[in-house]
Amino acid sequence: MYLKSQNSFLAALYMRLSKDDGDKVESDSIRNQRSLLRDFVKQHSDITLVKEYVDDGFSGTNFERPDFQRMLEDARNHKINCIIVKDLSRLGRNYIETGRYLEKIFPVLGIRFIAVNDHYDSADTTNDSDQIIVPFKNLVNDAYCRDISIKIRSQLDIKRKKGQFIGNYAGYGYFKDPKDKNHLVIDEYAAEIVRMIFNMKIDGYSAKNIAARLNEMGVLIPAEYKRACGFNYSSGFMAGKKPKWDVSSVVRILKNELYTGTMVQGKTRKINYKVNVRQKIEPENWIRVEGTHEPIVSKEIFECVQKLMELDTRTSPEEESIYEFSGLLRCGDCGQNMVRRTTTKKGKKYFYYHCSTYKRKEGCSSHNISDIKLRKAVLEAIRSQVALIVKADEIIAQIENLPQQQFGVKILDTQMKTLHKEIQKYEELKANLYQDMVDKIISREEYRELKQNFSKKIETAKVSMKGLEEKKKRMLSNEMRTQQWVTEFKQYRNIKSLDRKTVVMLIDKIVVYSTDRIEIHFNYEDEITEFVKYAFANGDLLRKVGSYEMRKLYPDGFLYGEW
Repeated sequence: MYLKSQNSFLAALYMRLSKDDGDKVESDSIRNQRSLLRDFVKQHSDITLVKEYVDDGFSGTNFERPDFQRMLEDARNHKINCIIVKDLSRLGRNYIETGRYLEKIFPVLGIRFIAVNDHYDSADTTNDSDQIIVPFKNLVNDAYCRDISIKIRSQLDIKRKKGQFIGNYAGYGYFKDPKDKNHLVIDEYAAEIVRMIFNMKIDGYSAKNIAARLNEMGVLIPAEYKRACGFNYSSGFMAGKKPKWDVSSVVRILKNELYTGTMVQGKTRKINYKVNVRQKIEPENWIRVEGTHEPIVSKEIFECVQKLMELDTRTSPEEESIYEFSGLLRCGDCGQNMVRRTTTKKGKKYFYYHCSTYKRKEGCSSHNISDIKLRKAVLEAIRSQVALIVKADEIIAQIENLPQQQFGVKILDTQMKTLHKEIQKYEELKANLYQDMVDKIISREEYRELKQNFSKKIETAKVSMKGLEEKKKRMLSNEMRTQQWVTEFKQYRNIKSLDRKTVVMLIDKIVVYSTDRIEIHFNYEDEITEFVKYAFANGDLLRKVGSYEMRKLYPDGFLYGEW
């Protein structure tokens, strides 16, 4: 269709609103805009209404709106030559882009532009004041949008810092709470899939094999599952007509801290309100709030999986999962990984581990150790370590059942009083030094040396005082009894055999020096040291009050064994 006359205008009504109006097909504001614009057309006989264009739920900060672009295409094809809007802000709130359309694009296309409530008509060449006022109105609209953007961003940051969920869709494994959209509740079906993925990883399966297993089971990928649940969900990760689980989708779940009950938000941020491009935020600046929702996996399992994902491990072509000790064995001399090899004697297979540097003929020595001997040593070490922790836990349980003054707090108070007197003594000596130097009792060099010596003693005593205060606080708050890793270790008190899960949950690394000497370093070494020392140090007090005859299993804490 081509224009028949310059005095006859084929008009398009353009309506826009930045947010959807709930479940209604059209918002009240769009309805009001339509009513206003249609009345305007009826009052002007030189204007013929051709088509209406509506962008309901689209921001005015950019012009990449579907109906606006369709309207522009119709203008280029000469189907319309007049655009009518309620006011300039309906066209757009970007000062620069709105001005470009009004002053360049519309004139080139021969478009008459009318903003009804702003009393602006580009065909009215007699009103010069519009040429000055319109840019200012556009600038005000832009400033308004900027102000709203700042306020919204500020409110969202407040919600993030409170641990409130602000995303459009809950992460896989969760639903938005029907009673509170900012809170997450567990979706039992998807949560069970998440647990299975974590457990398979701990059991030694690679992300590729986990994905293959999920596809064999017919488990829907997260995006498809959301759509199956009735959500209008779209994702850039979906590919193909029948999308399947792949390595990246499995890894995203394994790395998602959301499953520990921790809300992590603010990973990206829009550059500004005019540009619909997001930039990544450094992990240390993410907003993390713990305990905002029920966890699907424990923090211990999550941290264990993160450690496993950093290890240099691979699955044997003949196996679905990796070996129990993969990624955990280290050469005691060069520190490189130990590798597994197989030998066959009389039709029977035997497994050994030796240094990877030696295997590549780059030096070092074999450090050869048999799988049987290694398993026996590790199993015995785990049993001994668990027995130690169980005994320490029993001691602490009895300590905490005694009156406060009987299980060590009184002793700590006495130690703290002694330290306080020591600090006062050295501070007084330090204060009198200057007068001693003036009275020539000591020389200037002696003054400096003594002052430095007293300062060190004061600082050392203050550090000791702080340590005792923290120890007392832990005693009174029962912190020693609330460590999750204690429960984790105690689960293995009746352990009879090894598997991948047991090894990775309990052991940090195994250092092999020779076939007769290995070091087994357990997870939570620092915590175990503190826990055991606390238990056995205060166990002496129990013996004195007749509650328990302490038997010292491993006085030094037994962080590793030599075999």
